[in-house]
Amino acid sequence: MSVIRGVTLPSSFDDLEVGVTLHDPESGAILDVNESLERLYGYSTAELREMSVGDYTAPSTKYTGEGARERIRAAADGDHQSFEWQVERASGELLWVRVRLSPTTIDGRTCVVAEVDDITEYRTRERRLRLLSRIVRHNLRNRMNLVQGHAAHVGRALDDETLSAEVETIERVAAEVGSLSESVSQIEEMAQPDATEREPTNVRAVVAPVVDAAREAYPEAGLTLTLAENAWLIADDGLRYAVEHAVENALEHSDRDSPTVEVSVTADDRGKCVIRIADDGPPIPDVETDVLDETVAASSTYHGTGVGLWVMQWCVNSLGGELSFTENDPRGNVVEIALPRVDEADASR
Repeated sequence: MSVIRGVTLPSSFDDLEVGVTLHDPESGAILDVNESLERLYGYSTAELREMSVGDYTAPSTKYTGEGARERIRAAADGDHQSFEWQVERASGELLWVRVRLSPTTIDGRTCVVAEVDDITEYRTRERRLRLLSRIVRHNLRNRMNLVQGHAAHVGRALDDETLSAEVETIERVAAEVGSLSESVSQIEEMAQPDATEREPTNVRAVVAPVVDAAREAYPEAGLTLTLAENAWLIADDGLRYAVEHAVENALEHSDRDSPTVEVSVTADDRGKCVIRIADDGPPIPDVETDVLDETVAASSTYHGTGVGLWVMQWCVNSLGGELSFTENDPRGNVVEIALPRVDEADASR
C-alpha cells in the first residue's frame, strides 16, 4: 500500500489552538501535524510521522488503530466523521479528545485532515455528574418509597382527621420527590452526546399516544386532540418527554374534579409546528417559569414543585425549538412547543 509523501500542512496551521493531523486517505498514515497537536500528544512531528494512530491510542478493546483507519477512509470518501477517542500521550497520561475528520486537497492530492480538541476535563466532569445523578436517583426512589410506605401505614392507623390530613400531605410530597428520579433520568439521557438517534418523526405518532395514555390514567378528565397538521420534524425522545410533561402537569396540578385539557398541533407562519396544550386549571406560579430564564437566578427561597418544566425546556431547546407559557381564557394555562418543520418528502429520504 503506497503512502503519499512530501505533503505538509500550510505553516498557518501552527497558529491554530486546535490540534491538526494530516492523514493519508487510504493507509491512515500521519503525514504532518501542527504545533498544537505536538503539545497535546507530547510527541514531535518527526516521531508522529513514524507512528500509526494505533501507536498512541489508549489500550482498549473499543478503540483500535484499524477502527481509526476505517473512519479516515470514510472521511476521504466524503463521509465527514466526528467522534471521541482516547489517546495515550508520550508521558503515558491518558486523555480524551474529540476528532473531526474531513477530506481536503493539498498540492493537488487528496488527504484527510483531523481537527483534535482536548475534552478530558469535560469527560471527567460528565462522568462525575452522571455518577452523582445515579446516586441521587437511586436514593430518591428508595427513600421516598420508604416514606410513602410508612405514611400509608400511619394513615390507616389514625382516626384523627387533622393528623390524617397531615399524613396525606406527607404522602403527596413524597410522591412528588420520588417523581424527580424519572425527571433527572430524562435530563441525563438528553444531556449525553448521541444518547438518542434523531430521525424524521411524524408529530401525530408522538402526540396521539401521549394523549391516549393520559386518557387512560385520568378517566375523569376531558382530553381532546386536534391534529390540524400532519407535520414532520427531525426529533428524538425529547419530543415525547416534553409533551408528556406538559399534559401530565396540566392534569396533576388541576383543582377541578373533571379537568379539561385541549391538545392541538398546527403550523404557524414561520414554518414551525406548534404543539399547544391548554388547560383550565390554576395559573402556573411565576416562580416556576421565572427560573427557566437563564438570566434569572434561582433564589434561596425558591420552592418549586419539581423539575418537569426544566425537562420540557431542556428537551425543546435541544431540538432547536421554543417553549412558551401564557394564560388561557377565561382560566388556565397554555403551553406551546414550537419546533422547526421538515417537508414530508425530505423526511422520507
